[in-house]
Amino acid sequence: MPENDFLEPSEVTHTDKQLMESPEMEKIAGEVIDLHKMELGPAQIGYLLVYPNISKQRAAKCMKASREVKHFSGNDYLIEISGDLWDMLDGDTKKMLLYHQLLHIDPVFKAKNQEWKMQIRKPDFADYYEINDKFGNEWYKTIQATVSSLYDLDPRQESKVSV
Repeated sequence: MPENDFLEPSEVTHTDKQLMESPEMEKIAGEVIDLHKMELGPAQIGYLLVYPNISKQRAAKCMKASREVKHFSGNDYLIEISGDLWDMLDGDTKKMLLYHQLLHIDPVFKAKNQEWKMQIRKPDFADYYEINDKFGNEWYKTIQATVSSLYDLDPRQESKVSV
């Protein structure tokens, strides 16, 4: 490392996050979409695991793909889930986490110009009530507790873990 000999090995920190496409997540999401009869129009969704995590208090997120990402990948949306968390979740909790993320996807057909507009929807309280009434909130508590144990969070920090 002669050209970088001004950096001592102890000074080098690795904060890079690794992104991995997840066929498992895509397969489970397909099951969730079919089960809940979700209408997502022509939207293409990329499923990524972020290792070790998105952040210590962010378990998952759904976002509209940038123009560049859309161009190179064909995806309209990206769902990212913290990899360390995903690896520790049981199948039912994985399904609930993906269901919650898929609720953010909101493609709208604009009749005026005959095009689809890809939007992100913030779930309203009705969505949360629907999920809570049908499935309870144990899945969410499981995610918070799992993240808390992974990163040794105190109870106050655990309650701030979001999806």
